[in-house]
Amino acid sequence: MSVAQPIDVRDMRIIHATFRSVYDESARLLRANPTPSPQRVTFLADHVDFGLQMLHHHHESEDELLYPLLEERVPEQAERTEQIDHEHLQVATAIDAALACSAEWRARPTAASAEAVASSLDDLVAVLEPHLADEEAEVVPLAARTLTQAEWEAIGAHSRASIPKDRMGIAFGMILEPLDDADRAYMKRQLPAPVRTLFYKPLIERPWNKYKQQLRHGT
Repeated sequence: MSVAQPIDVRDMRIIHATFRSVYDESARLLRANPTPSPQRVTFLADHVDFGLQMLHHHHESEDELLYPLLEERVPEQAERTEQIDHEHLQVATAIDAALACSAEWRARPTAASAEAVASSLDDLVAVLEPHLADEEAEVVPLAARTLTQAEWEAIGAHSRASIPKDRMGIAFGMILEPLDDADRAYMKRQLPAPVRTLFYKPLIERPWNKYKQQLRHGT
């Protein structure tokens, strides 16, 4: 099956940029101050866990909604999608390891436990980066030719449904942070009109700016 015109799938690259930046920054922050105040430990551990959970739900949405459609409609690509399944399992193992290290640092915040979290994030990035590159080079263009726009957007909606409502503004701020002006404008256009025109500052901009300040300058 092939759609008449390739659909717009640029949001996958944009979401991938979030993961690339969040884990690198989290590792740097942990190494810069491995034994901060108890409140800072809780904040950073929550931040790490939230970033890991976002990736977990992102892959869960792909497993449920993207890859079954590709396997059904492009069976000659089954070997490629099976390889992606294997990569998802590798990433899931790295996520679980990072979550376990984060829990240990949260309970016993020492320089050693902080380094264990940072190292686990490095390990995750080492596994994740080639997987993201594979998806962007091979799977996403295939999806653009195979899925409808509604089917593609359902994948993103499935991922967003896992984000707690009180974290939505922070999640969107995290997504916008590493983008250039063109991609940032594109993502803002995807917001519901009332949020984009009337409620952007109270729902997204102010919560994210407050969170970002605490993330990068808290003690």
